[in-house]
Amino acid sequence: MSVHADMLIRDGSVIDPARGYANTADILVRGNRIIGLAAGDTAEAAKIVDASGCLVVPGLIDYHTHLFHGGTEIGIHPDSALLPQGVTTAVDQGSAGVANCDSFFRTVVNQSQVRIFAHLHVSPTGLTTTRFPEPVDPSLFDLERSRSLMKEYSGVLIGLKIRQSKRVVGDLGLKPLAATVRMAEAIGCRVVVHTTDPPEGTAELASMLRPGDVYTHMYQGSGHTILDDQGKVRQGIFAARNRGVLFDTADGRVHYGFSVARTAIANGFLPDIISTDVTRASLFEDSVFGLPHIMSKYLGLGVSLQDVVKACTATPAGLIGMTGKLGTLAPEAYADITILQLQQKPIVFKDTFGELLHCNQLLVPKMTILSGRVAYRSTEF
Repeated sequence: MSVHADMLIRDGSVIDPARGYANTADILVRGNRIIGLAAGDTAEAAKIVDASGCLVVPGLIDYHTHLFHGGTEIGIHPDSALLPQGVTTAVDQGSAGVANCDSFFRTVVNQSQVRIFAHLHVSPTGLTTTRFPEPVDPSLFDLERSRSLMKEYSGVLIGLKIRQSKRVVGDLGLKPLAATVRMAEAIGCRVVVHTTDPPEGTAELASMLRPGDVYTHMYQGSGHTILDDQGKVRQGIFAARNRGVLFDTADGRVHYGFSVARTAIANGFLPDIISTDVTRASLFEDSVFGLPHIMSKYLGLGVSLQDVVKACTATPAGLIGMTGKLGTLAPEAYADITILQLQQKPIVFKDTFGELLHCNQLLVPKMTILSGRVAYRSTEF
């Protein structure tokens, strides 16, 4: 039988961790969905994409971004920044609080091609500026307004965000996190916590998180880290993972140290999520550039290609409640597809402490397909 489609992506090396699939295959698109091809069927398509020599993966999901363009100093423009990097879905992590959430949805979320989900910052002002820390005194948190916004933007506003750096919390210690978890319990949502240079030990911080909560900047190297004095991943960190807490790289410019990452990975402590924490200051810069750049770094640190892709597709898709719809190339999923080329070339990464990582592979975006339409294509492809 001949199957008619709008697009046929032919002869690519398909990697779909959600199905445990990695093989050369064709992908068919009709409308905004991926369709199946039974054994013995042939395909006819209006548009044929030759993906030979390339990787075909689900549209990438960047779980930690800052997208409040025009409303914060750090916000990037979602479409122009993310689509050329193969990112079709992004989660904004706390750019807006209750005071400016409506503006964020009106001016950014509703105006973007990229699929955007978001976590609400418990600080009312969100991350409007980095010139001074946002106020995180729990007396300022607004449970009822937060609950109302979660209902109004249900399915898109999916959790709460808190930053637990010493610079932010001051003498409050872990009280802001405790209050955030209580709010999340009352609302019925998850928490994402920023952990760079925390005021207390990382095991204590992680012990406060619930199954499904996310510990972000997992490989940061300032102050208390996930490693103990013997250079091993702390037992309390392993205990949190065993309890269902997820760990996100969210590398950013300063939130990773190669000494921590190398040791943790050697201990078998791999990331559940790989994300960028991209801002205006790091977009297209060497420290972050974009999600494929960060993915290449973890290939260089010894994480397998299958695990790297899973951390940017299937796992974050589950966290945003889109399992089977995003983060997979299965039939009936949305036709969000990224084509990458794994180029053999030398590249050097540097962390905030000046340590270098020499790698010889780089993932280069070639085409981004969003809802069945080409949203980006390299002129070389």
